Amino acid sequence: MTTSALTKAPSARIAGLTAAALLACTVPALAATDATAADTTTADTLAVEKATGTDSLAVPRTRADGTLIAEAGGSRVELPAMGSGAFTVTDSTGKRLRVGLPGSSAATARVTPNGTVVYSRPADSVDVAAQVGEDGSASALITMKDAAAPKEYRFALDLPSGARALLDEDGGVLVLDGSGELVGTFQAPWAKDATGKPVPTSYRIEGGELVQSVHTDESTAYPVVADPKWWDKTKEIAGGMVSDTWNSMKCGGALAAAFHPGTASYKAIKAAGGVKKLLAVLSGVNSKRGAASALGSGFTTLFGVKSIKKACFDDLK
Repeated sequence: MTTSALTKAPSARIAGLTAAALLACTVPALAATDATAADTTTADTLAVEKATGTDSLAVPRTRADGTLIAEAGGSRVELPAMGSGAFTVTDSTGKRLRVGLPGSSAATARVTPNGTVVYSRPADSVDVAAQVGEDGSASALITMKDAAAPKEYRFALDLPSGARALLDEDGGVLVLDGSGELVGTFQAPWAKDATGKPVPTSYRIEGGELVQSVHTDESTAYPVVADPKWWDKTKEIAGGMVSDTWNSMKCGGALAAAFHPGTASYKAIKAAGGVKKLLAVLSGVNSKRGAASALGSGFTTLFGVKSIKKACFDDLK
């Protein structure tokens, strides 16, 4: 799996120095470079943690090879040693998803006391960070340091075997396995500038990559922080209200797969408030009669779609 690398600044070239002069100049130069890197990392960390908050972060531990790992909320999240690597989330069932980071191979991981992992290079106009939530969620955070930063970022997706990714009506992304069961979601994208003002942003799926576009303009105050966030606790999608006789993961997958503009099912799902609101409604009923009462005319339409009928209604009394 490959990821898009950020443009690297040209390396400095030092020539015409004697060995003695080189030795004399290198030590303070390295010290200055280290100080600059530390200052930049601190600034990036402040921007990221200001945008996200730090109350519910898990603190990863560093392994001998420089990679990091955090176990939280029933999931195991592994983070790369370099900004060009990928983070891997393995849920309690063993399903695994990898997300490539669009950072630099020269940016090494630094962990803050709060748990944010920062991959920073002073020469780049963009830095990457990652966070693991205590709930098992995982976020890749982009810090656009100035107006020279790219407006588009690609995250290579390595999904479980047979799985596919679909945009949902909120602008987020649903990942469904081969049987149509919901594996997890990338929450609707967000971006904030230095003043906390929302910056328009959107996702698309292209060539096996999650692509996030950040739409800055002349009024945008830098740095800008943007955040694709993966969440695999799919039963929470219905507000935590899932009955013993009703499977929200399969139903959510069927609804998402049928949510295409121009179809009758699209109109019925949209009229119910979208996939997530419809799931919340259905999770509160325990019979087909109750579902029909809650959905009105939309019930007949959705019941007539074979995949939705099987996933959402057949287990109801």
